Amino acid sequence: MAIKQGDPGRLTYRYLRVAIVAVVLVLFVSLTMQIVADHGRLHSGEEWWHASISAYFYSPVQSVFVGALVGIGTCLIAIKGRHGAEEVLLNFAGMFAVVVALVPTPLDADMCTAEPYCLDVPERVGNNIGTLLLVGGVVLALATWPRRRDLGSREGWDLWLTWLTWAGTGVWLLAWPDGFLAAAHYAAAVLLFCCLVAVAWINGSDVAVRAQVLERLRGMSARAYRVWYRGIAVVMAVVLVAGLATMVVLDRYLPDLFPQTLFVVEAVLMLVFALFWVLQTIQFWDVGLPARALVETSKVPGDTPET
Repeated sequence: MAIKQGDPGRLTYRYLRVAIVAVVLVLFVSLTMQIVADHGRLHSGEEWWHASISAYFYSPVQSVFVGALVGIGTCLIAIKGRHGAEEVLLNFAGMFAVVVALVPTPLDADMCTAEPYCLDVPERVGNNIGTLLLVGGVVLALATWPRRRDLGSREGWDLWLTWLTWAGTGVWLLAWPDGFLAAAHYAAAVLLFCCLVAVAWINGSDVAVRAQVLERLRGMSARAYRVWYRGIAVVMAVVLVAGLATMVVLDRYLPDLFPQTLFVVEAVLMLVFALFWVLQTIQFWDVGLPARALVETSKVPGDTPET
């Protein structure tokens, strides 16, 4: 199918991709403003930046933090990836991002000093996640219906995985609400970054690039893009594993050495993934879709590949 310059589908794809980068930038600007404000307000010896980005849920950054993650999650779900693993990983990354936004990191009572941001957290989580599960169940049912025959075959693995995740989250929330409040944020955050690492690695391993796409890549060859994507995936994986291990060791043996370890880990992971997203957006700016999607589109009877 020939793609014209003003094609609405391609423009929508561009806007979704650019929106993710813009929202990440909004979050970091808001964090920077709050850190600067706290540094000027607090007395000497007090911690003027929180131990994690997620802890800024309990600050004036709350609205931007929640809105940014919900926006990123929505865009990740809406973005069309390559059929199979990448598409499923993007969908799950989007769902986990929303959970990270709606279930705040637990804080000790003496750490939570900003009253408006700490009130009724259990009730808010129950309402928000309950709403997400109810609406998500309806959306999943609508998405499953056209593919209901896949449930009995290998093609339906992603549907089964999604339904199991949906059901498991609901059971966890209802059967063990205290445990959900204590661990759901961390579980969703780790799974989110794992999905993003896998997405970057898939792009670094992708060889389904047509000749016409190779000619339209901006700035670098297809091989150069793949090298960058593999490098980004490796860096993210190393930072995630090493950062979490360091955080656990410091928290146990040297809790006062550098309490902001998790903040640095989260910031680096988000910035490195933003770099991946910018590169991929540049790569597909003219094409509009991942290479494999274009290959599949060109096989539709009656369509003429773009030249």
